Amino acid sequence: MPDDPSAPTAGSAFERIKGKAKAVAGRVLDNSELEREGELHEEKADALDEARRAEVEADQRRAQVELETEERELAVEQQRLAAEADAERREEQLERERQEKKARIQQENDEQKAAATRLEQAEKGALEHDKEQAARERSEGLRDAADLEAEAKQARERAEKLD
Repeated sequence: MPDDPSAPTAGSAFERIKGKAKAVAGRVLDNSELEREGELHEEKADALDEARRAEVEADQRRAQVELETEERELAVEQQRLAAEADAERREEQLERERQEKKARIQQENDEQKAAATRLEQAEKGALEHDKEQAARERSEGLRDAADLEAEAKQARERAEKLD
């Protein structure tokens, strides 16, 4: 897995670039099938990115289950130790250990929640950036297409004048 869970995978980035290229080419060539193929590539890139986000969520859920399992195992261990030890002395020791572990578990849980929040914010930022980039690229593509159409029109007019 890449280090940054919000970063697009190489596959999705390639599909997105390929899709944008085909879509622009389709618009320039007035080929709706090629343009649609480009859109499908971009949809595939979105699906790959969404799969990546789902994978991160699944990893977070697995970590939460492990944390809950650790909490249950801790409780069982505390019961076993209490039964084996001198009641009062052992009970005080177990209480201290339980509090330390509970604090560590709470801290880990808080850290996971903070990491999930940061991930969500990063994904939102990346999505907004992608939307803005797509809008800029679309605008540039439309300008390029208009320029090409104007050049083609001028070339046709020159060709007609030569006839």
